[in-house]
Amino acid sequence: MDAAMDRPFSLPSTLHRRATRRSQQPAAASAGIEHLEPRCLLTAAPALPGWVDAIDSGTMPEVRESYWVGQWTMAIDRLPVEALPGWKIEPISHQNFTVYAPGTSAEDVYEWATRQDGIAWIEPDVAFHPTATNDPLFGDQWALENTGQYYGTAGVDIAAAEAWQITTGSTEVVVAIIDSGIDITHPDLAANIWTNPGEIAGNGIDDDGNGFIDDIHGWDFVDDDNLPLDGYGHGTHIAGTIGAMTNNGIGVAGVAPQVSLMALRFQDDRGVGYTSGMLAALDYATRMRRDFGINLVASNNSWASGSFSLVVEAAIRAHGEAGITFVTAAGNDATDTDTSPVYPGGYDLPNIIVVASHAASGSLAGSSNFGSTSVDLAAPGLAIKSTLPGGNYGTLSGTSMAAPHVTGVVALLAAAKPGISVAEIRGAILNGVTPTTELAGRVASGGRLNAFAALAAIGEAPEPTPEPTPEPTPEPTPEPTPEPTPEPTPEPTPEPTPEQEPVTAALPVNERFLQESTTPDPTIWQQQTGGFSVIDQAAVSTDSGDSTMTIRSAPVADVSLQSFVDLRNGGKRARLIARQQDAGTFYSAELVVTRKGQMVLIYRYENGQRIQLGARKAPKPVGRLEFHLRGSQLSLYFRRELLVQVNDNVIPAAGAVGISAKGSGVKFANFFAEV
Repeated sequence: MDAAMDRPFSLPSTLHRRATRRSQQPAAASAGIEHLEPRCLLTAAPALPGWVDAIDSGTMPEVRESYWVGQWTMAIDRLPVEALPGWKIEPISHQNFTVYAPGTSAEDVYEWATRQDGIAWIEPDVAFHPTATNDPLFGDQWALENTGQYYGTAGVDIAAAEAWQITTGSTEVVVAIIDSGIDITHPDLAANIWTNPGEIAGNGIDDDGNGFIDDIHGWDFVDDDNLPLDGYGHGTHIAGTIGAMTNNGIGVAGVAPQVSLMALRFQDDRGVGYTSGMLAALDYATRMRRDFGINLVASNNSWASGSFSLVVEAAIRAHGEAGITFVTAAGNDATDTDTSPVYPGGYDLPNIIVVASHAASGSLAGSSNFGSTSVDLAAPGLAIKSTLPGGNYGTLSGTSMAAPHVTGVVALLAAAKPGISVAEIRGAILNGVTPTTELAGRVASGGRLNAFAALAAIGEAPEPTPEPTPEPTPEPTPEPTPEPTPEPTPEPTPEPTPEQEPVTAALPVNERFLQESTTPDPTIWQQQTGGFSVIDQAAVSTDSGDSTMTIRSAPVADVSLQSFVDLRNGGKRARLIARQQDAGTFYSAELVVTRKGQMVLIYRYENGQRIQLGARKAPKPVGRLEFHLRGSQLSLYFRRELLVQVNDNVIPAAGAVGISAKGSGVKFANFFAEV
């Protein structure tokens, strides 16, 4: 294929695929009509595409005999062309189709397609094979916690235990396993198998209108039924690595012990699948997120082929445009894929993460493909123990086993930060790798998967452990800042205690406190729990636990809150509260001190459960904290800079506003609320 006709690489440099990545695709492996723009129309041309000669000469990778796949020039509801006698054309989706043309040469099929105005391109139905090696072993899960087993190096793991201190995932997060199916009754998987919320089991009706009847747990695109069961074992092993349950007294643990696993079977009981089935599975996953609201954040794709396909590239692009991260295995040929590409990892698309395999020692696995621009990172892939059909367990090796470790981390990220984008996921994983000399120059990131560091990259960190309250020290004179700085606190007056009668005066939500008053004014606050010392317009927490004050005013929904907050003299958390329905349901903007510094976060508290909506590192533990709520948009400013902005409409109703502190010594000053 003429290199001059190749499309230029255009991934953002921050995503680690460098601009030097190869652009030339091997002609014999190409399945496109012409390597022009991605959506070029077929036209009669003197030169036949490379796959025609490859098929006729027997050098084409394995294909499904007499079958072809193609794409229409636009989405359609009915077939725009008629089949020739003896042929059969069937839709895969509104965009793709298959052609069965028995006894017809590749050249004749291509020439027929060039005469059809409605066909954008056509190519052979290429076979895809699992990227696992046939080297079954048995052992422990060194990938999650490496203590030196398998001749390994202690600590060379994905830091799962540390990551689980932050989140173990959520069953609200869905990942699709596009593979050989899943043993959906496996005792270590059954509770985490996805159930279609729009479908009623067994009634023989397509309840959700997606074109599939009773697709309760996914779909079988090999047998075209609603039982995507695994007769090969590959998909079940991957499912366990991603999301086997933990703390259930049996078996193994998945990277994301809480997750929903969607089973999409396109590989048969030999482990062989074709482009047509894979396209149908990709389209199902894309539509379920885009059109039916399923929170599907990633698909795992542990299969590969040496054949470039414009049709597959377009389907993966649509996957990403819908908000789905496409995780794929690099392949097991010990090959530099910068010069000898393997697909689907070889497509230059921003939603793809390509995964090599490393051993328990941290070195690249001997069979793993590699590439300084075409492979993103390495993950554990040798002697990986996981689930197998029939309630069994076994150990497999290969990049097929490495990819689901990354998919599991995608699920953790999506649980920790609902609504996280594909770009954020990819950036967090690649920026959070553990760099190693063994992987430098072998993968684009130069490192191996680190689940804890990926979570830290999006602003997550474990709740700090309680520390002794420091002895009171004189407050340092604050440097001049744009924020109104409170004057030094005078000698404290008697502090209120929980036994004292609380003050009851209300603060109108539109009243501003821009200047400190000269005399104590305890009527500003209504104390609820814990202890505060109220002096002038400032409140300082005195309780070692949680302390809360609520402004007793008419409930408001859209409101702007502001307060000077100071965590330099003790305490771990300062919180502005809005739309408070009760003690356990509200939104909050928070400044938190952790072992690694300070952060600002927006949370939704719902019936006492805390859900993080967004987070960023903060420059200092002192400054003006602002929380603005407008409809579903929640914005957090700190030191006059917008650091976190999210959309969430779970608590739309008006509610109370106030402050909360964790630990003693947290200071609030010059609070005001404005509608």
